[in-house]
Amino acid sequence: MELFKNIRLSIGKSIIRKRLGKTHRVKKFNNLRNAHKIGIVWDGTFISEFSSITNFHREMHDRGIQIDIICYFPGKILPNEYTALRYLTCFKRSDLGLFYCPETPEVEEFINTPYEIIIDINFGRHFPLYFITSLSKAEFKVGASNTINHNTLDMTIELSGKDSITYYLDQVKHYLEMINTGV
Repeated sequence: MELFKNIRLSIGKSIIRKRLGKTHRVKKFNNLRNAHKIGIVWDGTFISEFSSITNFHREMHDRGIQIDIICYFPGKILPNEYTALRYLTCFKRSDLGLFYCPETPEVEEFINTPYEIIIDINFGRHFPLYFITSLSKAEFKVGASNTINHNTLDMTIELSGKDSITYYLDQVKHYLEMINTGV
């Protein structure tokens, strides 16, 4: 069974490469002071991390930054916390195609939205989130250096295996506030 999984993942990666060849993305250094629209790609496996995500959303909203979050939940039924929030779009395993690529209109819309910054929170190294971050048309992509898509990111942040999502988001804020865009 593992052999078929690896073959399907290889085909999924080739789908990404093919789509990347047809995708045009304008890369631009962006910081939090000038950002108006941010997207977050989040591994929603652990419900305990939800409060950190909502606190970050609230802080960005208070700064006047629109923030959209797309979440992959590997289970069959979404937790109650993940439903009925306008800023959070979730998809689950049943929304994936044969090659582990997400196949929902919401994912395509997220990929095609020209966010100024994408923050990748894929500590579980899930291929569907790698798919989204890789193909996103965001101007600036930020993520942890130990994720599977570190080569598609514009800025990586080094983390130890024990760092929490709250610590990671604090580091992201810290470094994104330091960027001097000359504006």
